Amino acid sequence: MIVYDGLKSDFLRSVENDTIAMEIEANVRQKMGLHPSKNEFQSWNNSLNYMYKVMTDSLIPSNAGIAIEYNVPQTSKRVDFMITGYDESHTPGMVIVELKQWSELKKVADSDALVETFTGGAIRRVVHPSYQAWSYAQLISDYSLALFCIIIIDKRQIL
Repeated sequence: MIVYDGLKSDFLRSVENDTIAMEIEANVRQKMGLHPSKNEFQSWNNSLNYMYKVMTDSLIPSNAGIAIEYNVPQTSKRVDFMITGYDESHTPGMVIVELKQWSELKKVADSDALVETFTGGAIRRVVHPSYQAWSYAQLISDYSLALFCIIIIDKRQIL
């Protein structure tokens, strides 16, 4: 399930109109039956204003797809921000962005996947956002392949 989806132009307009966080909040309530916290609402407001600055790059086509708070199927994982589209040879592609409100972090010795940062009222070891984005890409890829295989099996059963 995708909480928010649209084109780059839709996303930019929602941020310019200061409605993006309200749109996401309304969709989370409607689609997921959840009531986002004040902190979650504020993080959307903050982070998506930064993503607005990134997305104004003219090299990103205005018809690129944007998905916010995409729920990875069969998991409780939510991808913060996705950009989708096609390259020059019409091959589909996707960029996954994990957004954090951290002010600083420290490398964890002997671990490529973990960092230390202040979150939840204490210094904690957490997954590095790049590793988190990579793991989401793997999950989505695995799910898509599984879905593709199920479709093939269903078509064979029909024949």
